[in-house]
This record gives sequence, structure tokens and C-alpha cells, in this order.
Amino acid sequence: MSPEPPASRPGAWWVAGLAVVVAAPLLAASLRAEGGGPGTVAGWALGIALIWTVGGLLIMRLAPSDLAGRAPGRAPKVAVAAAGVGLAAASLAGGLVLAGVPATAPWVAGPVAAAADGRWGVLAVALVAGAAEEVFFRGALPRLLTGPARWVVPTAVYALVTLCTGSPALAVMALLLGPVAMWARETSGSLAGALFVHALWTLTMVGLFPAVVVRVGIAG
Repeated sequence: MSPEPPASRPGAWWVAGLAVVVAAPLLAASLRAEGGGPGTVAGWALGIALIWTVGGLLIMRLAPSDLAGRAPGRAPKVAVAAAGVGLAAASLAGGLVLAGVPATAPWVAGPVAAAADGRWGVLAVALVAGAAEEVFFRGALPRLLTGPARWVVPTAVYALVTLCTGSPALAVMALLLGPVAMWARETSGSLAGALFVHALWTLTMVGLFPAVVVRVGIAG
């Protein structure tokens, strides 16, 4: 028996829509909680991560896997590792350019300050949040779509939701991260590829980028 087409999975669509509608405003509201300190911000981030995880897992139960029967490439681990390193390096270079240009420096000033304030705790939370985003945007949402829409729609929604942080730089990064993570998912034949790419990106941009910005003397 062949899997149901996306149009016949209204329950999964309702779950996806509800998760986005709830998480997006919470993400925007979390910015107003920064006065409460890193612990408060971490609480908001973990709460939003819970929404992505629960929503993603529910969708996965309601919709069959779209990876069934697909064979990964001959060297998926090497390919995924190369893609992850390339994305991380390009993001680091792009972030440094944005930080060094007066017009765009404010775009990265907020994330840099947040990451620098309690860096290891922020990094741990960011890794958890990134994994939750992959569960929803690369693990679950593509199951409801076919053709190019499987790539375009999750990435577009991911970027729009990320824009709720108030950081155009993070939204641009989401537009880059989304397709690479999706490609890694398809190449590896599982969600593990996307999780690896996102984790490497997080380690670079949350763990390394703030220190490099300060080191080269372009911190705002």
C-alpha cells in the first residue's frame, strides 16, 4: 500500500500550523525577556525547542517517512562532513564581514553579546534548540510536501520564524542553513545528517564566532 499523499494528512498539517503559530510569537516574546538574564532566555529557548520537538514527533507519527526506500550516496559521511564544514566556514566569514561593516554591525551585535554572556550555557541551549529545529523543519515538515516544495517551504518558514528574533543576520543564515541541512538529510538518508550540519554550525557561530569577533577587534 502506497503512502498517503500530503493533501490527505490534515491532522499533520494542523499540527504543523499550530506549532509555527505558537512558537513564532514566543520567539519574539523571548527577546523582551533578556532583562531577566541568561537563565530566563534559556528557559524561553528550551520551551520553544519543546514545541518544535513535540510538533515534529507528532507529524512524524501522522505522516509516513518520505525517506523510505532511498539509498544514501556512496560516501554520505564524507559528503555531509564537507558540507557542514563548508557552511560553518562560509557563515563565520560572512558574519565577520557583517560585523566589520558599520551598516550591518548591529545585525550581529545582539547575538554576539548573548553568546558572550555565559557562553557555555548559551552554547548548550543553542545545540538543543538547533536539534529541535531540525526535528521539525527537516525531519517532519518535508513529509507533508512533494517536489521542490519539500525544500523551499520548510526553508522559507524557518527563515520567517527566525526573523522573529529581530536579527536579519540570523534570518539570512537560516536561508543558507536550511538547504544545506536538507541536502545532508537526503544524502545521508536520515535526519542525522541534518543534525550534524546544524550542530557544527552552532558550535562555530555560537561557540567560536563571538570570540573571533572580539579577538580581531571588531566587536560593537
